Amino acid sequence: MHDNTRVTSHDTRADSFEAQGVAKRARLNERLYFSLAEAHRRGQPALSRRELRDFHNECTGEWLEISSVASTVNALVAAKRVEEVAARACSLPPHRLVKPVRCRLQQATLTD
Repeated sequence: MHDNTRVTSHDTRADSFEAQGVAKRARLNERLYFSLAEAHRRGQPALSRRELRDFHNECTGEWLEISSVASTVNALVAAKRVEEVAARACSLPPHRLVKPVRCRLQQATLTD
C-alpha cells in the first residue's frame, strides 16, 4: 500500500517557519517593521514583499527567504501595524502586479 501524500517545498518552508517559535517570529516582525520604517525615512512610500526583502538585506546583511518575509508581512498586516496600498507593478523582475505595504500612520498624542 502506497501513501500518495506529496510534500512540496512550500510545505517544508511553512513547517520550518512555524517551528521557529513565537519569540523568534516576534523578533523577525520587529526587524522587518524597522526596515520598512527605514525605507519610508529614505523616501520609499511603500514596498512589495520582495522589495522589502532586498532592502532589509541591503541595510542589515541578513538574507531572508521570501516565504518568511511574506508570512511576517501578512502577520503585521493582520496586527494592523502595516497596511497594503494600491496595487502596482513590482520594481523587481518579473515586474508582477503587487500590493505593496507601508507602516500605518500612528496617531500623535495630544498635548496641551
